[in-house]
Amino acid sequence: MATNGALNDMEQWRSVVEYQHRKSNPAYDWQTNRDVPYYLDQWDDEIQTAVRGPYQTAENARRQATREAAELLRMGYRTAPPPEKVGVRIVRVYVERASIAWEPFDERGPETKKWGG
Repeated sequence: MATNGALNDMEQWRSVVEYQHRKSNPAYDWQTNRDVPYYLDQWDDEIQTAVRGPYQTAENARRQATREAAELLRMGYRTAPPPEKVGVRIVRVYVERASIAWEPFDERGPETKKWGG
C-alpha cells in the first residue's frame, strides 16, 4: 500500500478507468483476407474496468488514472497507433475515495473470555 506510515491517514483513493473493446471483424484473416479491416465500427456491450490503488492522495490516483487511460489507448504501441488499429474506447475515468473509520467488529465476553464471532 502506498502510504507514508502516518497514523492519521483517514482517506484512501483509487483510480478507475472504464473502457470498451471494438468488435473484431469475423471476415478478417491475417493469412488470406487482409483487405478487410480488423475491427468493425461497433463496440462490445460489456464495459470493462481497470482499478489501481490504494493511494494516499487524490493527486496520485489522478496521475495513475491518466497513465492507465493513455496506456489502454496505445495498446502496446510506443506512440499513438493509427485510428483503424485502435481497439479500445475510454468510457469513463474517475477517482474513488474511501474514508477510513474505526468501528467495533468483534467483542470478547468478560465472563466467558471468548470472542463473540
